[in-house]
Amino acid sequence: MYQSKVFLEVRILLSTTEKAFCSCHIGNSAGSCPVCRREEGALPAVNSQTARRAYLLAHALDCVLADKADYERPKGSPSLPPEYSLSGASLKIGSDGAMDIEFHRRKKRISIREVRIEEDAGRLTHQNGETRMDYSQAGAPSIRIRTGTEFELGEETEIFLTELRRRIQYMGILKGVPPESVIRCNAYVSLARYPNNPDYTVKLRNLNSFNFARKAINAELHRQEEILISGGTVESESRIWNERQDRTEFHQSRESVSAVSTVPLQGKPSFACPPALLAELRASAIEHPSERQNRLIEAWGIARTRAEFICDEKSRADFYEESIKAGADPMDAAHWLMSDITGLLRKTGKKIQDSPLSPRRFASILALYRERTINSRMAKQILLAVLETDKDPAILMQEHDWTQISDTTQLRLIVQKTISDNPLEANRLRDGDMAPLEFLTGLIMKKTRGLAEPGIVKTLLKEELRISLVYILAMGGTITGSVDNGEIIGGDAKILRTMIEPELTAGHISIEPVAPDRLLSEEIQPMDWARLVHAISQKIASGTANGIVVTHGTDTLAYTAPLIYWLFADSPVPIVFTTSNTPPAVLEPGATPDEARLNLNKAIRLAREKERGIYVVFGDRVLSPINLKFLRPALYGFTNWNSQDQHRGAGFLNGLGETDPYVMGRLLAEAADRLHLTRIYPGLRADRLLALTETGVTHFFLELYEKGTGNMKDSDYSLKQLLIQGRRRGCRFYCTSQQEGVVDFSGYSTSRRMWREGAIPMGSLTTETAMALYFAASLVCDSLEEIDELMEAAGQN
Repeated sequence: MYQSKVFLEVRILLSTTEKAFCSCHIGNSAGSCPVCRREEGALPAVNSQTARRAYLLAHALDCVLADKADYERPKGSPSLPPEYSLSGASLKIGSDGAMDIEFHRRKKRISIREVRIEEDAGRLTHQNGETRMDYSQAGAPSIRIRTGTEFELGEETEIFLTELRRRIQYMGILKGVPPESVIRCNAYVSLARYPNNPDYTVKLRNLNSFNFARKAINAELHRQEEILISGGTVESESRIWNERQDRTEFHQSRESVSAVSTVPLQGKPSFACPPALLAELRASAIEHPSERQNRLIEAWGIARTRAEFICDEKSRADFYEESIKAGADPMDAAHWLMSDITGLLRKTGKKIQDSPLSPRRFASILALYRERTINSRMAKQILLAVLETDKDPAILMQEHDWTQISDTTQLRLIVQKTISDNPLEANRLRDGDMAPLEFLTGLIMKKTRGLAEPGIVKTLLKEELRISLVYILAMGGTITGSVDNGEIIGGDAKILRTMIEPELTAGHISIEPVAPDRLLSEEIQPMDWARLVHAISQKIASGTANGIVVTHGTDTLAYTAPLIYWLFADSPVPIVFTTSNTPPAVLEPGATPDEARLNLNKAIRLAREKERGIYVVFGDRVLSPINLKFLRPALYGFTNWNSQDQHRGAGFLNGLGETDPYVMGRLLAEAADRLHLTRIYPGLRADRLLALTETGVTHFFLELYEKGTGNMKDSDYSLKQLLIQGRRRGCRFYCTSQQEGVVDFSGYSTSRRMWREGAIPMGSLTTETAMALYFAASLVCDSLEEIDELMEAAGQN
């Protein structure tokens, strides 16, 4: 097995106006500034702002800060045209630092060997097939960071550079400049058969985007591995990245196998860092962006994707935490900040730190929304008005009369008058016909000029008419089936009404078949899921439901229940699944109710008792929809693996509006066409799985052994070529465990190799729950990249 050794030499341009070792302007000729003259004995003077920024960054990288630094000169510095004046000096001001990164659940510490202050000596540019040097910023201050050789993949370098960009932004080192625009790097890439060290290094020059760094390193690793596997030798050389052809190209030969080394500048005194700056830095503690992200997840329970978004910019993270201090609900603040606030800021051309929307104003708007003083439409109007006018929300509400009528005492009087004025519609509602509810709600909305909160109106109507409505959505299965010649066949949803206990019919129960009658759960198809999602969405949006019960078969419930969880985990009404191993029997008077009846009635009771959440009722147990496993047809045939009490979360369909069953069915079918599930076993042929990519399969779910292991040898019965070739074809590989294990790719060399080839561990999720997550993501994501982000984030939680 070949092990990759990759390290980076990162350069950060700090300024495009001043020089690094002088306070004069870039472009000054050698004779116009005495410090810049190239005469023997000329003394480089470190720009004070450059020194401060470099030390701030070294501190942010947990480096040992140097009190003094000797003036050195990098070996092999390029010769410059005579009109450019450089001192050629280099100062090592930090060493022995580190940065933690995580990729596919594998955590790694990247060492920071050194941090230096240097001059920009020009950069390579590529245009029309020609490579040239750009000296326009020669002499500008730059920071050079050299890492250790812990990188194994291009993805790791991209994560490192992204985190570096965050830290630069958090420390305020660059003002008014996007950090990613001034960061470029050289990558040093080599391979050796484990446990040997490589005897060569290929330098990839001038990678000026994080995306290029990832692509170039991965392409170079594959190029070198193919050479070594075929018995060839890789030469030390410099190469450049050809984005159009997606490969690296030869630039020039190299003798050295290391990064840039330095030689002392003789006769020069050491540079001494101002003691006040050192004392300030050493006394200050730093919370890194990734640490802040994890703290927010732990403290407030927000989703990882939202925490990553919030902490990507310090100003945004500061705004979020200040909003919570001002009284904002953490979950609401995260949701609004990631969705509506971002769009409104973009629309008005403002940055959050400079906008009139202060954390206090934001918190007050969210409080009004949470208290139902305003609805979501009004909240968006107020947010936009604050950004455009810089007025306080209270003033805007008064000016525009945006206050929603949510006083239940006031509304109840209007509701009572409306009921007495419309006795026919009221009686229909009392009899269980829900159609007039929208009619009566519309009358009340008209009387209140649209300022009443529709949800409160519907609640009051149901209270006044003593309606407690539970919808039973029938998805077929044994629970409505029957026995014919010893075989269980699908039944009719009408049978459910005969199974409900008399005391439960005091409230209203509406039974609606969602899937075709006579359907058994093993016959469920993507369109059946689409119909269920649409039905649940409709019932929630209507405001008529106190609870929703879904009757389902046993065989595929472990897929359907988590699918509904991922989509509706923050539903305002409870959703309860139930099922049965045996069909309902014809009950004789006084006979003990069968399993189907017991489960159905317990599910109805739970739907009335709970305020919200997603549940599975089976026997005398209430289970989570996440990691639900059907083990055997028995009283305790269902269980939860790696998850016990997860009933609520952030649903993907929150606020997405109306659903279209036809469109959803098509999206789910397309997702199914891209998917293939494989349980690995000794003798599995990777080439046969790889052939599936020719039929359009791009998403493989692999059930691995224990914590994520499998055969990665060079053989026909290995996953190696499937992962390597599949990755090149754009395939995704989501990995779960055959056993009750947590897949994190740690502890085994085989799992490490799968991680290297891009396999994605799904953590503690079971195969069924992970696949349900994939289907749910396919409904709400606009790209495969978004699906990847959702899948990885869920696998890390």
